[in-house]
Amino acid sequence: MSRKLALVTLADGADSGRVAELESAAALGQHLPGTVGGGHYTWDGIDEPVPSGFEDVADVDLVELELIDGVVTDPGFAGEIKRTLLLRVEPDSPADSVAAFERDLMAMPDHIPAIVNWALSRVVGPPTSRWTHCWEQEYHTLDGLKVDYMMSPHHWGLIDGWFDPEMPRKIVDLDLAHVYHATDRSVLAAALG
Repeated sequence: MSRKLALVTLADGADSGRVAELESAAALGQHLPGTVGGGHYTWDGIDEPVPSGFEDVADVDLVELELIDGVVTDPGFAGEIKRTLLLRVEPDSPADSVAAFERDLMAMPDHIPAIVNWALSRVVGPPTSRWTHCWEQEYHTLDGLKVDYMMSPHHWGLIDGWFDPEMPRKIVDLDLAHVYHATDRSVLAAALG
């Protein structure tokens, strides 16, 4: 099963009227302050590129995802936060290290109850994509992400070593997209359903 997701970046000086048209024409999640490396919007479930005529869009970073695993514990999730992390595992990383990294990510919900629904996917397209993995979660509150997840001992004690240049097991490139937006529905329940 595959699906698509895009990070959308607006052009400098984008016309607010045309941006409002784009927002109404697509299921866009506007990124909240604190987002890093991912433009202005996440477009989940995208089928087509940005409709023609929206010259106020500077970039669409489109990826095709193939699910590794995911769990929907609350299919009726009604918000509040959807987080997407697009990352690149370095190409010379040993396969057993990549597998261990994936297992460690998928174990996070066992240690961080604030993660309501989650999915880990490999990026399988386009061939030019710089990303290799997409790690998505949904939370009932922003604190679930910013406090429970980001400050978790499991995160800092285990997961961070895959990203930390001073750790011998580092395999993740630090050029990543950590984006999150408000939502009133579960994107993952629809995607994994």
